[in-house]
Amino acid sequence: MTSEQRYRLRRKFPLLTYLQQQGWKPAAYSESDEVCGVCPLHRDSRPSFYVNRRKDVFYCHGCGQGGDVIRLVELLHGVDFAAALATLGWPEEAGGKRLWRDACDFYRHQLRASVDAESYLQGRGIRDPEIVERMGIGYAPGGCLRAYLQGLGYTRAAMVSSGLIDEQGRDRLWWAITFPIAETASMYARHTDPSAGRHRFLPRPKGGLYGWEHAKTSQTVIVVEGLFDLASLWQAGFNHAVALLGSHFNERQQAQLCDERTRTVYLCLDADENGSGPRAAWLWSQRLRETGLRVLLVNLPQGYDPNRFFVEGGTAAEFSCYLEEAER
Repeated sequence: MTSEQRYRLRRKFPLLTYLQQQGWKPAAYSESDEVCGVCPLHRDSRPSFYVNRRKDVFYCHGCGQGGDVIRLVELLHGVDFAAALATLGWPEEAGGKRLWRDACDFYRHQLRASVDAESYLQGRGIRDPEIVERMGIGYAPGGCLRAYLQGLGYTRAAMVSSGLIDEQGRDRLWWAITFPIAETASMYARHTDPSAGRHRFLPRPKGGLYGWEHAKTSQTVIVVEGLFDLASLWQAGFNHAVALLGSHFNERQQAQLCDERTRTVYLCLDADENGSGPRAAWLWSQRLRETGLRVLLVNLPQGYDPNRFFVEGGTAAEFSCYLEEAER
């Protein structure tokens, strides 16, 4: 849980209100925003439990326990962090998606702390902090996510269920730039070390077109394969671009494009030297045209994808020329 989420929860469930709902009665008030009373956590002969109303935290001088409303629920009912949230009736971050969000926050922090990861992003041409923030890009160093999540109160079973940790307790993502996929609480990772492989997804559906919320009202949509391609296009000002997360459309992605709006779809799949990208682009252009869409094929030089195009010095004006050529 992020500090912002925790703050919102504490605003929604004030500590003093919760205590009074449990039958706790203050013995005295002070001018320093503190309320004291008998501690509900141990047998207390005289008031030693203090609640700071301004900070919304407690501390007992008798048993030494302290914290916020979440910590109080954990101690009072003998439950873990996740169960404490459920006890409070906190639906916003319930279940696996809350764990996924906390992992995303962890990866974002790791990116800011890693010179090597930042350098890798620079090498891939991703230099705009706004794009990094917009896409929630992070870095998975490997070997430390489990300890972090344990510190937040997650059980090992919950971590394994999320797909982020394997049955042996190891991080599934390591030495990798991470891109959260919010729709399905999934994650795409690109290894920074080629010896570790290239791509890795959590074992979940890829969902719809990545970036669709930004592009769905546009009269033109550029469809690319990968998230580095998408980041490069957004950085160059093509905000109506979306990522397919592969070279094939699923039913949801097709339905998004075929939503009865009048639009032009530019298919800009990787110009792989083995021809797989162009073949997939041609196949899907035929299928999508059958639905009434206007579909145009963007032909980048052989061996290029949008990310490589911009990394090697391509400009937004030059990319626009390829879009114009697709019109002819």
